[in-house]
Parts: sequence; structure tokens; C-alpha cells
Amino acid sequence: MKSYTQYLTEAKKTWSFKIKTIHELTDDQCDRIEKHLGKYDSKGLGAVKKTMLQSTPRDFPKARGYEVFTYEFDCDRVASGWQIQNDIRNMLGLADGVLKVKGAHEPDEAIPAVGLQIKSVLEDGDYSEAEKVKAEDHYGDQYNSKFIKELAKLKKEKEKGNE
Repeated sequence: MKSYTQYLTEAKKTWSFKIKTIHELTDDQCDRIEKHLGKYDSKGLGAVKKTMLQSTPRDFPKARGYEVFTYEFDCDRVASGWQIQNDIRNMLGLADGVLKVKGAHEPDEAIPAVGLQIKSVLEDGDYSEAEKVKAEDHYGDQYNSKFIKELAKLKKEKEKGNE
């Protein structure tokens, strides 16, 4: 039988994140970020990846004509990208809209639901998705008379069985 610590080590999970900036981070800034990510049990930042020059980068719609620099890292403790993003921005003194942090487990907000019409189920007064049910099968005079006939039939069968 496995011990509790074996179960914990086998169930260890990691969360992947990406830091995206429109300005390349200096070595000093990367060191500060890695030191800060230690509280999430991070192994450190991966090598920087750079996109080509874009007129409107996907994650930075207000920035025009920038390259996007991406740094990847993994954490052993759960955290949200928004939380890490705010921590890093405040620590480095960066302006809003210059740095984004997104986890692989978080939904992609950059992809808008174009043409997708979602209706609330509660708006449908006719309950069109519900299964069609005949009321006569569950209540009313016809149902009651069938029920009484069935009870009488069962009573006769029971009396025959007792004789």
C-alpha cells in the first residue's frame, strides 16, 4: 500500500504561464521576476521568444508597431495570471497595458465570440428544449380511471393467489 507522501508526490501538478511584453526585459528585471516567482515554486523563466514586428499585436491592441517578447515558466502552486501580472507590474513599475501574464489553464479572452448568439434558457417561455409530455398520461380523469382499474386487477390477482 502506498504512503500518503507517495500519493502527494504522484499527484503533483504544474501550471504553465506566459509573460508577454512589448519591451524586452533586462537581465536585472528577469532576475527580480524569477526571485518573485519563487513564492509559487517556479523553476525560473525560460528563454525569451520574440515575434516579428506587428502593426497591432494580439494581446496589446493599443500598441502599434511592436514586437512581442514571450517568457514561459511553470509553477507548482496554483495562481492566476492576473495576480502574477499585477505583482510583476507593481514590482517593476510598469505601466498598464505593457505586460500580460496568461496561464495555459485560463480561457483566451483575446478571441471574441463573433456571431455567436447565446440565449438564456429562462427567456424561452415555451420550453422548446424540454421533452414533450402528454398530460393525460400523468393526471386527470382518464388517468385516475385507468389507475383504479389497475388496482382492482391487482386486488383480484392477490385474492386468487391467497385462495
